[in-house]
Amino acid sequence: MSKWKIKKLTHFYHKFITGLIAQKFSKRTLSLTCCVLFFTASTTQAIVNGERVKLDQWRSVAYLQLINPDTSILTNCTAVIISERFAITSASCVIHEETGKQVTSLKVCIGNKKPFKGAGQHCFSSNKIYSHHHYLNSSTPDAAFNLAYIEFKAPIDLKKYQITPASLITPDEFSDLARDDQFPEITWVGFDAKNLRSPSLGTKYKGVVKDVEFNYQHQTIEVESNKIRLGRNYQGMASFVEIAAGQWRLLGLVSNSHPDNIIRYFPEFNPCDEDPIPVHYPAPNLQTTSVLTAYPVAACEMQGFVESTGFDASSCTRLKRNLNWETAVDSERPTALRHKAIALYNSNQSHNEAGEIYKMLYMAYSEGDNKAALKLAEFLIAGELFDKDIETAKQLIEELVAQNNPHAHLIRAKLQLFPDGQNEIIASTPDIDRAIYQDLKIAAEDGISEAQHLIGRLTQLEIGLDGNSKKSRTVRHREAYNWHALAAMQGHGASQFQLAMFWIDGRGMRAYPEVGQFWIDQSAALGNINAQNYLGMLKP
Repeated sequence: MSKWKIKKLTHFYHKFITGLIAQKFSKRTLSLTCCVLFFTASTTQAIVNGERVKLDQWRSVAYLQLINPDTSILTNCTAVIISERFAITSASCVIHEETGKQVTSLKVCIGNKKPFKGAGQHCFSSNKIYSHHHYLNSSTPDAAFNLAYIEFKAPIDLKKYQITPASLITPDEFSDLARDDQFPEITWVGFDAKNLRSPSLGTKYKGVVKDVEFNYQHQTIEVESNKIRLGRNYQGMASFVEIAAGQWRLLGLVSNSHPDNIIRYFPEFNPCDEDPIPVHYPAPNLQTTSVLTAYPVAACEMQGFVESTGFDASSCTRLKRNLNWETAVDSERPTALRHKAIALYNSNQSHNEAGEIYKMLYMAYSEGDNKAALKLAEFLIAGELFDKDIETAKQLIEELVAQNNPHAHLIRAKLQLFPDGQNEIIASTPDIDRAIYQDLKIAAEDGISEAQHLIGRLTQLEIGLDGNSKKSRTVRHREAYNWHALAAMQGHGASQFQLAMFWIDGRGMRAYPEVGQFWIDQSAALGNINAQNYLGMLKP
């Protein structure tokens, strides 16, 4: 049976069972029904966290419908119309990364209603796709070349359909942004493609993120944010920048995002259960690193490239020269220095290059690179690469805390929470405990999983809580549960173990061992020793 039919039957059975329960059928009726009607409820977490926009806004951003080359299932993506003949999307939307198997045909759709059927909706067919040759020839496809052109079977009447093609950022414009580390905030636009049968199919979203930088080593654009979160179903999402008032340029396309999914447990729906237990989780909140294919970087090295204004050979040559990693390091560009230092650290020769790493991080920090200051502080606290220097690290952290850097708040909290480098959480004075809690809360609310885990542990241990005496044990359990759930959903092994204990022991809720076992397995797979020991205890 096809996956589509299974989903359809699942939806039907769910409605049928819900109807039975709503009509208050007898327990006998339900017990007879359960013999043939139970299934696993399965959904995909919506990853986009932005504002909805009308479909007739950002009209060059279109909905891409295709047959997935990996699964042969109808799927979807985001495309951007750039002319009457062409649209672009991510190569990963239309090509199998390992086998090179490519989609044979697809549709690019625009419209004012959802789904794309009936009056006002229009789809334009294509069976000609140009994928980036670097992407095709690489055993590990590079995000820098995650680009594909879609050629329409016939030219689109842009005026008739009120489509203004996206303006592409030119190599020279991109060089200026990257060279001076002056990327403006990015506006993301794309379709919610979380579920083909979802009521939100065709909903267009928009979000804005800051702190964007160019990675000279990988030739990609990167942004860390908890404001907008992307996933496997959002490949191709378009990113725009406003280089001057009212002058929008298509900067690039989303290549990948880490973490690219959220771990959640969806229990088997069993109509035999007379008193089912709902599994509630807080709304996901996580820090995500999103990687974009920079359009001019990919286009200038693409075979059969469709030339646009400003993309002559000399412009592409200048772009390659301006974005050269070694040249950027020699020119002492802060982000290039930091990337070079981290690359050296990650290599086998890292300890031999300790002096060079320190020099590059300090130079980047001196030029105002906060991420370099953060990395330098982490090295000084660890005392592995450089001599341990807690006082200098504290000075760097305090500078970043003054700028409300969430990672700095986390490090300051850990320095006070574990003053002697121990792992055990021990209460200090009420004032220090409250200060630690507040620092962790700032970092946790920004989506940092380690902070979410630590604040969950403090809540469990009743450390640093204001008005603690007025809260019942059940309320404290629920607060700790919520923090651990946020960390567990983004793969924090220790919080996954704590979450498992909540469900197994029934802390603040009714016990649900099946959910607890799920989180134990997740935690053990990540190497958490407590979870692995727990599984060992369960074996005969």
